Amino acid sequence: MKITKMSRVVFPKQANQRGALFGGELMAWMDEVAGVTARRFAGCDIVTAAVEKIQFYRPIPVGSFVDVTGEVVHVGHTSMRIRVAATMEDPDGGGEETLMADAVFIYVAVDEEGRPQTVGRTLEKA
Repeated sequence: MKITKMSRVVFPKQANQRGALFGGELMAWMDEVAGVTARRFAGCDIVTAAVEKIQFYRPIPVGSFVDVTGEVVHVGHTSMRIRVAATMEDPDGGGEETLMADAVFIYVAVDEEGRPQTVGRTLEKA
C-alpha cells in the first residue's frame, strides 16, 4: 500500500491563541501519516530522516474536519519520500476540500539494530 489517509477533528485544546490548529499539532499528524505510509510500504521498521518544505497555506479553525493523506512518491535504496497533504472539508458540507498544508517527509528503512537496510520494493511493484 502506498497511500494512507487519516481524518481528525480540531478540538479547542489543539488550538493556538487565535483559535486555529497549532502548527506543531498538524506537523505531528503529518509525521504520523507519513510514518504509517512508509512502514506499510517498506514492510520493516522505519525512521524519520528529514522533512522537506513544509508549507502552511491557511489557518485551520477549531471544529474543522481535517484529512491528512500520505503517498509514497519516490523509493531509493534505503529511503522513501512521502508526500503528505492536509486538507480541510468545506464547512457547509459541499464535499469540497481545500489544501491547508503539505510537505515531503523522508524515511529510512532500518534493521533491528537501527542500521539502514534496503527498502526491498519499488513503486512499480506497489
